[in-house]
Formats: sequence, C-alpha cells, structure tokens
Amino acid sequence: MVMIEIHKYRHSRFWAVYVDGELLAVVVYRKGAMAIADMLLSMRGRKEAGDAA
Repeated sequence: MVMIEIHKYRHSRFWAVYVDGELLAVVVYRKGAMAIADMLLSMRGRKEAGDAA
C-alpha cells in the first residue's frame, strides 16, 4: 500500500508531497499538492485494474 502525505514544507508557505516517507514534490498551492496525490492514486487504481484482468 502506498502512503501519500501532504504537509507544509519546512516553515515556508509551500506544500510538500511525500510518498512512502520520501519527498516527491514541493508546490506553491495546497490544491496542486492534492492534484498530485489524486493523480498518483488514480494511476495506482488503473495499474491494479490492469493486473486483475
């Protein structure tokens, strides 16, 4: 299971996206961080659907 987390980035106004504890991206807006997380989750869902077929 992939763990995706979104947190403020080191006392700044930026947002960080972490995947399994590793920094993936730093973005300006929280909405952008959420979009990255949603995209990763949708890609994971498509991969699992492909594995089942």
